[in-house]
Amino acid sequence: MPQEVESKVNKILSNLLERKLEELNARISLKEDLDVDSTEMVEICSALEKAFGVEIDDSVEKKLKTVGDIYTLLEKTP
Repeated sequence: MPQEVESKVNKILSNLLERKLEELNARISLKEDLDVDSTEMVEICSALEKAFGVEIDDSVEKKLKTVGDIYTLLEKTP
């Protein structure tokens, strides 16, 4: 499951942020490395919610700092 989550998250980020899959890993900072702003973060969370069938609360969204944080969140979500 974790590898499946990572792969799916990376594809979503790659498409939304126009990045190569090879550029994405757990240590990549959403803000510093990928230049994600608040509007893009909403778009990312919306796409993740749709793809994984989950709801990401605004308070949780604000805590997501790295791609790895997204992996961890989605791996813990039933």
